[in-house]
Parts: sequence; structure tokens; C-alpha cells
Amino acid sequence: MLIQSTKALQKYLKVDPEPKQELAFPLTGWHAHFKKIDRKNTIILVHDISLYTVVLYGVKAKDVKNFEQVVKQTIKDALIADGFDEQVVQTELLAGDLSYTSTKNRKTVSTLNQIVLEMEFFMDEADSESLLQPSLSRRVNRGLYKSISGEYVKPIEELQHVLERKAGKKAFQQPAVQLKVTLKLEGQQVWRRLVIPINRTFADLHDILQIAFNWTNSHLYEFNFYQQQPSYTDYYLPDANYTLVSHPEAFAYRKDGQEMEYAHQIVLRDVLNQYKSIVYMYDLGDDWQHFIEVEEWIDNYDARYPVCLNGEGTTPPENVGGIPGYSNFLEVIQSKDDSEREWMLNWAESMGYQPFDKDLINEQLSKIFN
Repeated sequence: MLIQSTKALQKYLKVDPEPKQELAFPLTGWHAHFKKIDRKNTIILVHDISLYTVVLYGVKAKDVKNFEQVVKQTIKDALIADGFDEQVVQTELLAGDLSYTSTKNRKTVSTLNQIVLEMEFFMDEADSESLLQPSLSRRVNRGLYKSISGEYVKPIEELQHVLERKAGKKAFQQPAVQLKVTLKLEGQQVWRRLVIPINRTFADLHDILQIAFNWTNSHLYEFNFYQQQPSYTDYYLPDANYTLVSHPEAFAYRKDGQEMEYAHQIVLRDVLNQYKSIVYMYDLGDDWQHFIEVEEWIDNYDARYPVCLNGEGTTPPENVGGIPGYSNFLEVIQSKDDSEREWMLNWAESMGYQPFDKDLINEQLSKIFN
């Protein structure tokens, strides 16, 4: 594996570049740059052929000491998180010992600089607690860049094509899970059936559920895990055995003995099969409870993005006031004589209130996660 490094990276890693060389395995070539971003040591790796980008943010001395192991593991983790087959990644992209040369030419450096600038635009999405930055990488790898062939490519698609030509098999192969998610309501059936790669984080699952239920991502959320099935009819949920949260303020309300972590730090495969019940809470004021049921485990899922298989029912408008407010809303819009009906319908439309549309959901899921 070859790192073609800028002078800034050579200085940071304290390495002397070897003479430029032809790679025995061309797919193992990467260009890399070092930069201080928000006072954190940041290394940006760009794959030579596809321009697929991996970001290491907050690199520490211990990472530099074991850089070969760290960089290979981080690249592998990023690609697996994007759905690439682990065996293909290991064989085709990470083969051989790590060596360093200088950057190839000005054209390559120009492309590297362009990608770095693009990445910096999304630094508000960076996770300060994590070395790997899948959100930043995902943003960059779905953009359009001019490749070494002169054509404009999306890095994730180009890498897929390159790997499949070389390996002679599909580059995407990952386990997934089929979930049925039911929104708790009175007298209304609102549910969605989804297939989701299990290498996604629970923050990703939040984004997926926002799209599937036509929410607007305007409020805090949390995932509550239970060893026993909570009652669907009780208004309030019992204390959870384990909770994943979206905001640091949540830790101030943690109860004695309650295990709590950030949703963006935990992937589905690590906890889905450890609990009997999971409830996704959205808008802790309106208190929308989504009961998550694991229906099926899928060994070989060959798509990069989640899909909605089917569903039923229209999700309430945002800020309607929870279940009591939604009941009042339905009474008003179903009564043609109610003086507030027209105003209420106009307000609901402004909140994105619309019937379940599987095709639209899948179009949005593909656009964001593909």
C-alpha cells in the first residue's frame, strides 16, 4: 500500500519519502495531506483511481506511532460502513506493507486540494470524539470530481466499478436487517417496513426514520432499549435499560444505573439482538413513540442504501401536540362545518403533512444514502 504524501504530512509523520515508484497493485495507491482543522490534527486520504476519501480527525501521537495499523483499519472501517465487501477491500485496496513517496504531480495535488476544501465546508458535521468521520466522507464521496481520466465521477460509484472489474464480483455485500416500525397512535395504523444495513449507526437510523415517517428532523430524539417488552397501551414508557441520545444535555437526566451513549457512536449490529424491545422517541415534547420490531436478518444485502418495502398510514404533522393534539386535529379537518378546518389544513400542509408514499421515501433514501 502506497501513501503519496504532501510535505505537510511527511513533516507531521516524520517520514522520508522513498523514490517515486510504479505500484504492483495500482488499487493500493492513495494520496494524503495533513492539516490542522479546528486545532485538531487531520489527515485526508484520497484513493488515486476513484478519489474515494477517508478523513482521520483528531489524530494523536499514539495513532502516529502505529500509523500503518491505524490507517488501514480506518480505511477498512470507512468502506465497510459504506457497504463494501470486507474481503474485497482487504484484498484489493490494503495489500502490502505501507510505504511513502511524494505526491505524483501538480494535477493530482490540485484534485486533493479541491477535495480538502469541499470537506472543510462540512466540518460542522464532524464528530470530535471519533477518529473516523463517516459523515464527512459520505458527503465528499457522493460529490462530483474530475478523475485522472479527465471524466467527472462520484468517488463511491467509481470505486464500486473499479473493484468489481478487478475482483470479478459485486463490491457491495453486507448484512442487513428488516425492521417493522410502528408509530404509537390512538385509532390509527401508521407503520413502515424497512431493510437497513446493520453497519449503519443509530444516528443513521434516526435519519432513515425521519424520511420514512415524513418528519422534519426538527427535534431531539433517543432510542430506548428494554429487556422486557413495554406495554403499547401505557401512555408513559418505563425506565430503559439502555439509551442512545442525540444531545449532551441528555446525560444530565440519566438515572442511577441507566447506561447511556451517543447514537452516532453505536452501530446497529452491536446492540439490535441484545434487547427484546426498542422504542425510538422523537420530539420529547410531543413524545412520538415508534416501536421497532426486528423481523428478519439478511446475510447478503447488495444495495448501498436502505429501502422501504411497504407501509401504511399518514404521519401526524410536526408540532401538533402529541397524541391528544393529533386527535383534536383529526376532529377539526374531518368536520366540514368547523370554522378552523381550512386554516388547520393550510397549517398541516406547511408542516409537510402528506399521505404515505413509498416511492418518494425510497427516492429520498437513495438520494441521501446512495
